[in-house]
Amino acid sequence: MIDLLITGGTVVTMDPQRRIITDGAVAVDGGRILAVDKAAVVAAQYPAVRETIDARGHLVTPGLIDGHNHPIHFLSKGICDDQEYFFRSHHRVWPYEVSLTPDEAYFASLGSFAEMVHSGTTCFASPGDFYPLEVARAANTVSIRGTIARIGWDRHDPNAPERFNETWEEAAARGEEAAHAVNAAGGGRLRGWLSLVRSAHCSDRLCQEIKRRADRMGTMIHGHMCVLPGEAELSLRTFGARSLERYRRLGVLGPNLYLVHMGWITDEEVDLVREHGVKVCHCPSASMLGGFGCITHGKFPELIAAGVTVALGSDACAISRFVDMVRVMYLAACAHKDVKHDPTVMGPHKAFEMCTIDGARALGWDDEIGSLEPGKRADIAVFATDAIEWQPQPFATPVANLVLSASGAACRHVIIDGRVVMRDRRLLTIDLDAYLCDAAQRAPAILNRLNIPVAPAWPVV
Repeated sequence: MIDLLITGGTVVTMDPQRRIITDGAVAVDGGRILAVDKAAVVAAQYPAVRETIDARGHLVTPGLIDGHNHPIHFLSKGICDDQEYFFRSHHRVWPYEVSLTPDEAYFASLGSFAEMVHSGTTCFASPGDFYPLEVARAANTVSIRGTIARIGWDRHDPNAPERFNETWEEAAARGEEAAHAVNAAGGGRLRGWLSLVRSAHCSDRLCQEIKRRADRMGTMIHGHMCVLPGEAELSLRTFGARSLERYRRLGVLGPNLYLVHMGWITDEEVDLVREHGVKVCHCPSASMLGGFGCITHGKFPELIAAGVTVALGSDACAISRFVDMVRVMYLAACAHKDVKHDPTVMGPHKAFEMCTIDGARALGWDDEIGSLEPGKRADIAVFATDAIEWQPQPFATPVANLVLSASGAACRHVIIDGRVVMRDRRLLTIDLDAYLCDAAQRAPAILNRLNIPVAPAWPVV
């Protein structure tokens, strides 16, 4: 008897042939996918099943991958709206991050993960904060997959809270300790990474030490890079080289380096990224809300054309205002068409690849997740197609319909590591109603403590 059968749906496999199976089924046992085929074929192979999900009229896809998210930001929604980048960093984001208690960091992360699951996300990548074990505990509570780092930062910034001021030795040692602890806590669903949070805040010594430790540990390095105009030029004045060239000189560039945003790079730097096998994550929603310029100046179509693996990320509840990766896919699919004046650029199928198999490849996890194939872990999202936005032909172009017409609200069921985590839009791992009641009290208390107002722009009478 097998654990689970998802049957009768239109299955988007994301296998090398990109097969879409009508009236398909996915058999799951022990957390892994046993078979993906026509429903009749799978039913004949596995007649005895403990649990069945009737997916008729539904789209069955690999679980979506959020390639860059700060989970502790769920309670800070609204603090960054229409704020200049450095103001929000200095007076909103950094004070919020350092003020949280461990319990508040855990509680906030629960909200981010619950919102992710509700829109079909089964895996995330957290770039680093001071609470990696609390983030890991929340991920285990919700039963989501992910990578987690502790913040890597050692260069003094007079605008940053004192807590950010660590030596390179402290930052490197604490980062490695946290990565090992995450690996031990996750039961295979969580992977500990290292962090170079942003190049301007990392000394040469820390960069080299984090790279040395990552190579020794066989893990990845998560970092923000080339987010804003002038960032590379600042690096040139400070370190004697543009950001990416500096990392090249330090020996940091390589297949285990994962760089996020990357909106302000040159054509030559596209080649540099490709030559060293660096992975990239594009966060279009964060750029559009924050005014980074990563859409208008970014070279993501060029990176993809060059063969660079590019994932997609939501960034954070406070930075994007949502973590719905279907909405993020829409932006990735469409925004570059407008900038390039070319309707053939990117598109929904490339965006879907970025959010599934390419996202898994960027995280170094494509041997286990990112597609629905026998032997892989069973991370699966099931989307209902009966709403009007899918009509009149929901399965004529199912991937395009999901990315261009729908949203994560269409997600009906979510399976992570073979476990049904959401069924009929009801989260099974936490009491979401109770959580949201608590969050409505905790969020304003935290922001009032910091004197960070979240108020409507127009008068409320």
